Amino acid sequence: MDDRGKIAWLARRAGFGLGPGDLDRLTSQGVDAVLDDLVDPDAHGVPLAVDPWSGLDLPVSPQAAQVGRNRGAVPAAWIAAMANTPRPLEEWMRWFWHGHFVSTLRVVKSPTLMTQQMRLLHDRGNGSFRDLLRAVTVDPAMLVYLDGRTNRKAAVNENYGREVLELFALGIGNYDETDVRVGAGAFTGWRVDRETGEARFDVRGHDDTPHRYLGVEGVHDLDTAIDAIVAHDACAPFVVSRLAKAILGPSVDETMVARLADEFRNDDLVLRPTVRRVLEAGLDGAGGPMVWAPVPWFASMVRATGAPIDRIAQPAGRQLQAAGQVPMNAPNVAGWPGGTAWLSSATTLARGTMAALIADATPPGAPVLQAATVGDWGALADGLGRPEGFSPPTEGALSAIAAGAQAGRTRLTVAMASPDMVVI
Repeated sequence: MDDRGKIAWLARRAGFGLGPGDLDRLTSQGVDAVLDDLVDPDAHGVPLAVDPWSGLDLPVSPQAAQVGRNRGAVPAAWIAAMANTPRPLEEWMRWFWHGHFVSTLRVVKSPTLMTQQMRLLHDRGNGSFRDLLRAVTVDPAMLVYLDGRTNRKAAVNENYGREVLELFALGIGNYDETDVRVGAGAFTGWRVDRETGEARFDVRGHDDTPHRYLGVEGVHDLDTAIDAIVAHDACAPFVVSRLAKAILGPSVDETMVARLADEFRNDDLVLRPTVRRVLEAGLDGAGGPMVWAPVPWFASMVRATGAPIDRIAQPAGRQLQAAGQVPMNAPNVAGWPGGTAWLSSATTLARGTMAALIADATPPGAPVLQAATVGDWGALADGLGRPEGFSPPTEGALSAIAAGAQAGRTRLTVAMASPDMVVI
C-alpha cells in the first residue's frame, strides 16, 4: 500500500471511514502523524468528542415503557457519533468493547444504565485491561445483564463467573467448573440501587471465604478474583487475539499474537501500546480481508457522503435490525457472529436498502455524488475510502447504469453496497 492506501486502511479498520476531503488532508500529514493522532489524540491536540447521549432524557428506572421510548434514540445517537467523531479510534474501541463485554438494552431495560456502560467502555477502553475488567464486573448494566445483582452468599449465581472466564478474559479450556463456582462466590454481594442506578457492595450478601481460583490461593473477593484472572497465562493472548482479529481480520498469525501478548504483559496490560502495535502490523501487511459489519459500514458511508443522519435514522434503524446488528442489541452474551454471517441474503438486502437511503439523503454538492453522476469511478472509489479503485465487476455494474436524472444516486447506491465496500 502507498501512504494514501494506508491512511484509508486505518480509517476503515480503526475508525468509521473518512469524510469529504479527509483523505487528501490526512495524506498530506503523513501516515505516522495520522497514526499518532488516532492512537493518542490527547497528546496531539485533537478536539474532544461530544458525548453521544448528552442531549437525551434517559430515566434510570428500568421500565419497559421507558425502554420503548428510547429504544431507537439511544442507538441512533451513538451511530451519529461514529459518523462524526473527531476521535475515531476512541469511538471504534468503544464499539469493539461493546461487542466483547456484551450487555443489551433488551435485557437491562434502562437506557441510563446502558449509556453509563458505554461511557465506561469509552473512558477506559485504551487503558489498563485489569482496571477495565474490574469496572465492567461491577458496572450496573452488567450486574443486571448477567445476574450479578442477584448473586449473593445464600444463592450464588454463576452466570457472570462463567462468562468472565469463557468470553471476556481467558477462553474455553483455560478454567474448570471449580473455577466458575469459586469466582461466582468471590463476586457475591454486589447490588444495583433501583433509584440511583449505582452499584453498591452489601457485605452481608458476600461470601468472603478464601479459595483456590485459577491456581491462586486466597481468592475471596472482587479484587483478588480479578487479579487472578489477569495474571493467568491465557489472559494476554486471549485479549490480544480478539483485538487483532477485529482490526486485521480473522486470519491472524499466531506467532505475531504471541509476541504482542508478551509485550502486552510487559506493559502491565495497558491497551494503548498494544493497539498501536496491531495497527502498525496491519500497515506492514499483516492480516487480510474482512467483512465490514453493518453498523460500522453504515456509519462510514454516512461519513463519506455527508448525508444528514437525522433524515434517515428511523428507516435505517429498521434496516439495521433486518441486517442483524443494532447497537446495544446483540443476540446473546457472545455478541454478534461476524464474518461471513454478514454476507447473508437478509443482510445484503438490508445493506442495499440502507445504501439507497444514504444516497437519497446525500447533499447535491457532495463529491461522491458528483463523481457518480459524471461516471468518474476512480474519484467515486476514492471518495468512499477506497483509493485503489473499484474491481472490474463493480466498475462494470456502475457503467451499466444509464445516464439520467437519478443516475448519480443510483450509481452511488450500487457503489456503497458493492462487494468492494463490504469486504474490506
